[in-house]
Amino acid sequence: MPHTSATKRRCDVAKKSDRKKVGEIITKVRELGLSYKDGAKKFGIKPWLLYDYNRKANSDARAAVAAATAEPAEAEAPKETAASPVGLPGAVEELILTYRREHPSHGFKRIQDLLKQKHLVVVTRKQIRRVLKEAGLLGSCDSSFDREATKAKGTRRFEAAYPGEIWQMDVTYVYISRIPVLYLVVIVDDHSRYCVAAELVRDQRAETLIAVLHDAVTEYGAPQKLLTDQGSGFYSWSREQTRFQEYLDDQKIEHVVSEPHSPQTQGKVERLIQTTRDELLSRVKFTGFEDAREQIRSYVRSYNVDRPHQGIGGSRPADRFHGVAGEVDRVEAQLSGREVDPERGYVIYKFQEHRVCVCTRAKGLQVYLDGKLLKEADGDGSQR
Repeated sequence: MPHTSATKRRCDVAKKSDRKKVGEIITKVRELGLSYKDGAKKFGIKPWLLYDYNRKANSDARAAVAAATAEPAEAEAPKETAASPVGLPGAVEELILTYRREHPSHGFKRIQDLLKQKHLVVVTRKQIRRVLKEAGLLGSCDSSFDREATKAKGTRRFEAAYPGEIWQMDVTYVYISRIPVLYLVVIVDDHSRYCVAAELVRDQRAETLIAVLHDAVTEYGAPQKLLTDQGSGFYSWSREQTRFQEYLDDQKIEHVVSEPHSPQTQGKVERLIQTTRDELLSRVKFTGFEDAREQIRSYVRSYNVDRPHQGIGGSRPADRFHGVAGEVDRVEAQLSGREVDPERGYVIYKFQEHRVCVCTRAKGLQVYLDGKLLKEADGDGSQR
């Protein structure tokens, strides 16, 4: 037919336009801290479109990296493409720019960790800086690649030796338009930075705090110690025990109370509270109490599972909390170098937004989903 080619061109343009719209929706979903399932429901789009877009974007990035790192033919001299003055594939540059636009306050190290862990792309911080400089996106986050972290004089950095040794718990005010003051109760595992609870509540009475803590204990088991400040819901200066302290005694949890005016003692939980304020609470207009509660929960899920944490060497809190951080690091190092050898005992798969890691050892087989142990099989084939 004479108009077949014109019709095909119109279809191609429509597909590109639809793909661009899906990309814009994904950007908004990430800004809101929603899962793809919740984001698809909010914006009236089929979830598989978001997953498919993300899968193709990751695939394009990996293909670009593979092409860039492949050895050139002997007759060809290596050359830098005009489209990339920094020498990085365009797909990788786009990942860097997209992440900075979505998270303008994040530095080069965090972007570097994200590229490595989510996309298996290894890029130096100097390369990231050059990409951002070329695009005019340096902003105030500059020179982080050559600045050593310094501790305040007279302070010591403490970290629990293992998950569940110490939890930190704190409460903060949350203000939402047209709603009376609310409270955000946050509990963080000291060793892994894993957030075991982040619940929006209407008061800070002892009964409410106990309920939040009890839900976390039920799901993850009781910690050996709980660190809090001297808030009235946690602690009493009188000789009478508070209901909160009675609950801790019942659970055989040692209560550690910080000294007045010493915020660094609870630095990990307060850091997460501040990050939540900066990245979610101050940026999103919630429609009501339930909307705020669900978005906070979604944000915390992403914080635990998706994002690398600089305080624990770029690992994800979930990996460290469930004790697989070292194994994940080794697997990702193999993948980034394209030297995967299943006989070494590690195989990792990525499906949509989920990651499955299979570890084989002399004692049997272990399967992890997003860092959490799902199934373990003994050498004789029995499962537990």
